[in-house]
Amino acid sequence: MHSAPSVEYPAGRSAFQARLEGALALAWLGTQLAWHRSLDGAALPGAWWFSALLGLLAWLMLRWRARTVAEGQLCWEPAARRPAAAPPQPAAMPGRWIWRSQAYRHGTELAELRWSIDLQRRVLLQLRNAAGISWWVWLERDRAPADWQALREALVAWREAQRQGQRNGH
Repeated sequence: MHSAPSVEYPAGRSAFQARLEGALALAWLGTQLAWHRSLDGAALPGAWWFSALLGLLAWLMLRWRARTVAEGQLCWEPAARRPAAAPPQPAAMPGRWIWRSQAYRHGTELAELRWSIDLQRRVLLQLRNAAGISWWVWLERDRAPADWQALREALVAWREAQRQGQRNGH
């Protein structure tokens, strides 16, 4: 496995996520309106009111959570290359991930990085530090197109090293 180059990539509010949430809200609203029209003036059933309340609460929760989106830099630091004569270490990772933000000005090393959704031009990751604090971030190609390929290489190197560690029982 070759080592990916070091990279710092900005993460924060996602225009894609906002558009997706808006589309889901419009689809829910359209469904509610179509259901209402299909009743042809009859009293609205309890299921309609339950769906309306549930949809509204879900939308409010998403809007509230959008106020606390993690903004920062996801940094990949490759491990120093070992001499060819050095014995391979099966559990060795090819580098480490650091998160820098207002809350972690000096950076916090990530104990876990889960690749949740990959849409080629945007990636949703779940990050967890050693203290067990977890948060989600969207990385979008348009934020730093020149560094996107290096970021993708680092993500792939990390994922492959994790898979190799799991196969070796680590």
